[in-house]
Amino acid sequence: MATTIPSNRCAFTLGEIATATDGKLVGGDARATTTGVSTDTREMRPGALFVALRGAASDGHDYLTQAAARGAVAAVVSRGRELASLPCVAVEDTLAALGSLARRHLQRVRAEGRLPVVAIGGAAGKTTTKELLAAAARAVFGPTLATPGNLNNRIGVPMTIFTLSGEHRAAIIECGTNLRGEIAQLARIVEPDAALVLNVDIEHSEGLGSLKEIADEEAAIFSTARRFAIVSTEQPLLRSRIPPRLSVLTFGTSSEADVRLASRTVLENGRSRIALKVNPRLVKSGESPLLVTEIGLLGPAMALNCAAAVAGVLAMNPEALSGDQLRTIGNALSAAGPVSRRLALANLNGRFVIDDSYNAQPPSMRAAIATATELAEHSKARLLIILGDMLELGALSASSHDETIEAVLASRPALFVAVGPEMTAALARVLERPARGGVECLPARDSDEAARLIAGKLRDGDVVLVKGSLGMAMDRVVASLR
Repeated sequence: MATTIPSNRCAFTLGEIATATDGKLVGGDARATTTGVSTDTREMRPGALFVALRGAASDGHDYLTQAAARGAVAAVVSRGRELASLPCVAVEDTLAALGSLARRHLQRVRAEGRLPVVAIGGAAGKTTTKELLAAAARAVFGPTLATPGNLNNRIGVPMTIFTLSGEHRAAIIECGTNLRGEIAQLARIVEPDAALVLNVDIEHSEGLGSLKEIADEEAAIFSTARRFAIVSTEQPLLRSRIPPRLSVLTFGTSSEADVRLASRTVLENGRSRIALKVNPRLVKSGESPLLVTEIGLLGPAMALNCAAAVAGVLAMNPEALSGDQLRTIGNALSAAGPVSRRLALANLNGRFVIDDSYNAQPPSMRAAIATATELAEHSKARLLIILGDMLELGALSASSHDETIEAVLASRPALFVAVGPEMTAALARVLERPARGGVECLPARDSDEAARLIAGKLRDGDVVLVKGSLGMAMDRVVASLR
């Protein structure tokens, strides 16, 4: 289910709108004020500014009359599409104008007082890390704006920023991409104090290209960062792309990391105990740099996301952290649960189901397989893996699916179900190779067939991993297990 775009009460005068967007006010009084920015006439409130966006299925310019009827004070439109009965700000590109307005609003709120802003990007783990950092920031700093759900594109980021108010003490903005140039455009809007990029790996290759091009795209968030770049010690492609003007904070398992995952112990019921060691120079003198806490999150990737979140807090804090602050952060991480459909563990009819059905790219596939394997080994349970296609991988699709199935077979599950044309084709290729037997493997056309195939093969206590791209509807498999 798509995340609902939040409503807002963001106010602009028509003159401010024209200036911020480099547009021309046609009709209306430059001193007139709009309250709220909307891109959907169905959700718009009287007094709002309507921004007419062109989409694949509809054109907002076709709804200008409805916007006026619903009480819009003005509209932002493409040049030549003005409506005589409604004051309009005519611009070259309405989507770019939406971003410019959000940038202006963020600048206004920042001018009112200190507001640390962190932008989060990367191939995998963005939404979970955003939620972890938000939980920690709220505990340390107070009211914190965080991107709702996955509103991380050129519409979602501005609409999130419009909800920012003077009450907020921090902001955490998730930035996603599936086309080259998108991160640079988001970077110009957000201008973060710290840019946290979790990883670079094969993702959306259909629109982003090679691994080098993906690294260039993700690293574009550093271009407008004001103070810090935050990266993993295991990501040299990112480290080499950080501008020299930025201070660097690192996280990872290396002894060189500013926030090091020193240990992780698997506990019962999907919990883990982690120990994070913070660089002593970033902790107040005499205070312990060790943060030990239990988290309700599965696998090594989630533990590293916690380390990344702590690095984010370090970047937001104007001075070294105290021991009390570290304990507060630890408590916040402990209380944070998994994000829906992202490595979320549930006991369904006596089986431990890992629902990771929201999306899939090669790095998150590897992480999910490792996590499920670890849980099955710890529980001494059978492992069943049901994986759907990874979409939008372009020319890298075949090799990426082959590598994923190699990882599955290496984990030795009791059953593997390959769902969709890409995954089933890869299964056939991999099974032709030597020494690839010993695992029961079944192809399925779609998620409904996969659900039918596994229905008679389940046992009490099984660990079942379900994952695939959103378009594969793998949540249907999870629903069949309830």
